[in-house]
Amino acid sequence: MRTSTETLIAAMHILATEIQSDDGAANAAVAEASERLWEQHMRITQLERENDALRADLLLWENGGPLP
Repeated sequence: MRTSTETLIAAMHILATEIQSDDGAANAAVAEASERLWEQHMRITQLERENDALRADLLLWENGGPLP
């Protein structure tokens, strides 16, 4: 069983504030990784939505239906 992306991102946010680091480098690295993961997750979600819409248009076109 895999952890959801949302849960992983939340855990990384918590770790970014809880890690004990003298110079803060570990905190900054985990925080940045969390932010990048969130951005990628949001972009993938958007691309999946766009892909679904294109598939629906293609099915209509293949079945002789009108395209908008």
